[in-house]
Amino acid sequence: MFQCDVWEIRGLIIQKVWKRISPMTLIRRLQHIPNWLIWLVVLSLFLFSNSCSGGNQRQSAPKTFDSSSAEESVDTACAYFYFLWGKSAEAEEHYDEALEAYEKALVCDEQADYINEKLAMLLISMGKKEQALVHLEKMIAAEPENIKVRNLLGNVYSSMGRNAEARKVYEGILEIDPNDTHTLMLLGALYARERNYGEAQKMLEKLVQVDEKSFMGFSYLGKLYRELNYYEKAFEAYEKALSLKWSPMLAYELAEFYEVRENYDGAIGIYRRLLEEDEANARVRGRLSRLLLEQGRVDEALDELEELKNYSADSMAVNIAIGRVLLDEKRFDEAISHFEQMRTATEGFDVADSMLALAYFEAGKIEKAKELLLEVPPSNENYEKSILMYSEILVDQGKRQEAMSMLQDLIDEAKTRRPSFYYLLAGLLRDADDVDAGIELYERAVTDFPDKHEIWFEYGLFLDQLGRQDDAIRKMEQVLVMNPDDAYALNYVGYTWADRGEKLEKALEYISRAAVLKPDDGFVRDSLGWVYFKLGDYANAVTELEKAVNLQPEDPTINEHLGDAYLATGEKKKASIFYEKAITFYKDDRKKAKAWSKLRDLQ
Repeated sequence: MFQCDVWEIRGLIIQKVWKRISPMTLIRRLQHIPNWLIWLVVLSLFLFSNSCSGGNQRQSAPKTFDSSSAEESVDTACAYFYFLWGKSAEAEEHYDEALEAYEKALVCDEQADYINEKLAMLLISMGKKEQALVHLEKMIAAEPENIKVRNLLGNVYSSMGRNAEARKVYEGILEIDPNDTHTLMLLGALYARERNYGEAQKMLEKLVQVDEKSFMGFSYLGKLYRELNYYEKAFEAYEKALSLKWSPMLAYELAEFYEVRENYDGAIGIYRRLLEEDEANARVRGRLSRLLLEQGRVDEALDELEELKNYSADSMAVNIAIGRVLLDEKRFDEAISHFEQMRTATEGFDVADSMLALAYFEAGKIEKAKELLLEVPPSNENYEKSILMYSEILVDQGKRQEAMSMLQDLIDEAKTRRPSFYYLLAGLLRDADDVDAGIELYERAVTDFPDKHEIWFEYGLFLDQLGRQDDAIRKMEQVLVMNPDDAYALNYVGYTWADRGEKLEKALEYISRAAVLKPDDGFVRDSLGWVYFKLGDYANAVTELEKAVNLQPEDPTINEHLGDAYLATGEKKKASIFYEKAITFYKDDRKKAKAWSKLRDLQ
């Protein structure tokens, strides 16, 4: 039996940590702790009270502490009691209470690995990463060979963006065990994030050499080889990973990769297998139908789209897609029948009717199309679209005057007028050389719709087409008064100033704002690159214009601008390439001749 002085030490420890616990908290926590552990702690307290009370006691030994004293002071029951207490609190997301419980557990047994590791993980979960680092470093100092703790330390450094320190930790682990697969994977991934692809490749290739069945190793290698353009190796790695463990996410990634490399049969095969396992996967079925269409396998694509209707959240959109395919294939009778069925299945005039009218028009049944469009009442949300389509049909038939008269009549009535009717009629007036009537119409539009800044924008474009840029800028500035975040008005004003070589700093301010609002718009990126070019900042000009070309690869003006920027940076070969592309894409003979002139001068 333990001597009384040891029990005194244990009792003092338990009393010290327990006296901060409220009775209600104790009751709540005891509900989550196994009965056997409660009895074990109670028994410990009972023995303590009996061994140190009066009565028949053994003579206490002198109170001297040697190397065995520390071992005797470890109380595993106390430690495990508070460890379970902490787990219970953590499960209920009472993190501060859990932290306190784990710390109390360490008072009872400061060398317990399971408590130290749990405390470190809790600190990380609570966002107290600096404290976690201190704790992990202390654990490693006590047990330098503990690879699990070292890996955790490296992960914390990595999550904090302290990659150099994380790398040092991982490399230290590999000095202890060069074949530790987990560390090889972590270090390989870290190198890949840093774009140190050579070292990443070494780590991951060693990983799969040590563990030929490493799904994660082959997965990461597939991604890495793809990044390095080692396409055959990438395919092999992806396929090996999927042979080890089928992963729908990785399979989908491989199918996309097959598409990029034009291995369409491989992609179709994977999509079909994914659908065998999850027939309701609308994303995969949609992708498969699109790919089949691109391969000219129209009937297969239509079958997939018909099946997709059963699983898509927007069956209307799928039905429209089916009808469009039939129209594109000039299967007009089938398209008409399809849209008629859609119309029967829905109440009121909707997009199905618009598409049905288009199908009649494409099939040469013009009067039937017009009849259908005129059935739409002004109260219907598709009324505006139907009138615009009807007007375009009249213009295509050479009945421009009839279209203009109809639009004018609709504008004259408050319940039938719509802003787009003004735009279309003004355009027809301009084409008829009645520019003044077009301007009068826009002046009436801004009066009839005083709160719509979009009308001022269209008014500006109308004036720009007439060559009246100063007037157009004033209209666009009115747009910005009404809506300061109109990206296209900002872009128009900024680009016009830049192209004219004036107010360049202000132009940069406007276009930069537009680029923030529309970061993926190729024309806005072109404007930003062009203003940089005009400012003489050719490096930034090239950067932005390259982005613009990627977004709008067939726009002639953007290609010509990029050619100008490359020429300014001395990259004549690249300049020639983009001048040639501009010449190919230009329809305007004057602009094409200008690009030819630049190319000849360069040559």
